[in-house]
Amino acid sequence: MERLYFTSFESPYGRLWVMRNGERVVRLTLPPLSRQRPDPGPSILADFRDRYLPGHQMMESENQFRDVNRWLKSLFGGDPPEEDIPVDLYGTDFQRAVWEIVHKIPFGNTLTYGTISTRLRKRSNAARAVGAAVGANPIPLIVPCHRVVGERDKLVGFGGGLKMKQGLLRGEGILLL
Repeated sequence: MERLYFTSFESPYGRLWVMRNGERVVRLTLPPLSRQRPDPGPSILADFRDRYLPGHQMMESENQFRDVNRWLKSLFGGDPPEEDIPVDLYGTDFQRAVWEIVHKIPFGNTLTYGTISTRLRKRSNAARAVGAAVGANPIPLIVPCHRVVGERDKLVGFGGGLKMKQGLLRGEGILLL
């Protein structure tokens, strides 16, 4: 039976849960917007496993995540992470195409939903579909959906809340209203 490893990390915004299939991260959960009890992170990971990787055994292991821990510490410390974290993205073809573009947004930069739509050679009114795909990103932070903004650099939408998005962007030297 194949294994999925998972662990949690404390961030300035609350607890994050991360799961990987050995070498590649497959899921990262953001802290809940409200103080939910119990923490929904483990059940979100289990639901993801059941949907995309049925039959895999989940095993908690901090040792499998030293690289992710360093990466997150850099990001939350306002420094560009020095290493790339390998990921496996599970979703529709359209979602994966959007996430591949988002994954390449450099630290300290942003893209608008409309720009991503244009890069996909879709009409500019496909920005809503891009927004839905960005909102379904299974690996936020590592696939940096917080770097996607609205037209005229408007701060919009983020699963961790706008306060977290604004804090992450400020840590990268991006000031938005």
